Amino acid sequence: MVSALVALGCGLYAYFAPLTGVTGVWGPLAAAFGALCLLLGAALMVRSRARGARFVLMALIAVGLLLSALAAFLMHQWVMLAAFAVCAIGWIAALSGPEGDLA
Repeated sequence: MVSALVALGCGLYAYFAPLTGVTGVWGPLAAAFGALCLLLGAALMVRSRARGARFVLMALIAVGLLLSALAAFLMHQWVMLAAFAVCAIGWIAALSGPEGDLA
């Protein structure tokens, strides 16, 4: 969840800071929104108890993670891409972990 916060901060920085190459365009905001959705999805996943809800959340998180990482790659925002890579590692850990675990 911390890496999603880092990606959100990187997206907002890229949008507002001058000389980032993507200042004032919608791309960094879209990637930041994707990071916010990942953060909310991870928070919901911790609270989810039903198996079907966890499956749907895992699928939505995977799609959001891939598309947000693609946006970060296309904007050459390497720190944001690294934060999404850490999110992907956490997603794999949640995927392979026990179903009742709250980590």
